Amino acid sequence: MAIDLHNKVVIITGASEGIGRQAALLFAKEGAHCVLAARRENLLADVLNDLTGGPKNHIFYPTDISKDEDAKILISEAVKKYNRIDILVNNAGVSYVGRVKDMDLEKAENALNINLLGTIRITRYVLPYMIRQNSGHIITISSIIGKRGVPYRSIYCASKFGIEGFMQSLRSEVDKYNIQVSIIRPPSVNTNFSNKIERDSDVMHHALDNLDPDTVARTIVNVAKRPKRDVNMGLLAKYFLFLDNIFPVLFDKMFKEK
Repeated sequence: MAIDLHNKVVIITGASEGIGRQAALLFAKEGAHCVLAARRENLLADVLNDLTGGPKNHIFYPTDISKDEDAKILISEAVKKYNRIDILVNNAGVSYVGRVKDMDLEKAENALNINLLGTIRITRYVLPYMIRQNSGHIITISSIIGKRGVPYRSIYCASKFGIEGFMQSLRSEVDKYNIQVSIIRPPSVNTNFSNKIERDSDVMHHALDNLDPDTVARTIVNVAKRPKRDVNMGLLAKYFLFLDNIFPVLFDKMFKEK
C-alpha cells in the first residue's frame, strides 16, 4: 500500500534546479511540506513560489552542505517550523572530470566535501529527529558509476562509492528505528549539472543514458510512496552493471585509455 505524502515534511538538497526542483514540485503536489536547500537564494525563492501552496506551505534555507554550520542550521530551521522530518532527499552534488595525473587536489577536495561529506553531514544531523519520532526515510541520489568506476571520473566515482558504503552501513544501524534508506542510481541526467563540471584534462566523459530530470524526480517520489532499497535507472545502465558483474576484466579492457 502506498504511503500518503500529505503533510509529510521533506528536506531536499540541491533544490534550486534540475532533479531537486522537479522533486519539490512533485512532493508539493502530493501535499507534502518541502524544505528547500541549495546555495543560490534567488533560485530557491523562484522554486518556492512555483510550488503548490507556495510560501504558506513550504520554506527554503540557503545552504552550502560543505559547511557544517549551514547543515546544522538547515535541520534546525526545518524542525523549528514543522517539529519533525519525515523524508530527506540527498540530491546536492558537483562533478569533476580529468585524469588523476592532472588532478587539482583543491578542486577534488571540494567535490568530495560536497558530494560525500555534505551528504554525511545532512544525514547525521537529521538522524536524531528521525530516531526520536521512530520513523523516517532517507533517499539518496547516487549514480550508476557509484557501482563501477570509469575513466576521468575518479573523484566523482570515489564520492559516489563512498555514499554507497555509507548508506549501506547506515541502513543496518537504523532499521530498528523504522527508518528506511533508499539509494537511487541514475545515469547521466539532462540538467545544468553537466555544464558546470570542473575539468583539469582535455577529455570527454560519455553518458550511458540521458534521462530527463522529471523522470528521476518521479522515481524519487515513487520511492517515497513505496520504499525500495535500491533503484538502478535506465535500461542501458542496468545492462551495463549486469554485464560488468559477469565480465569485469572485459570492461577493464574496454575502458583502457589508448
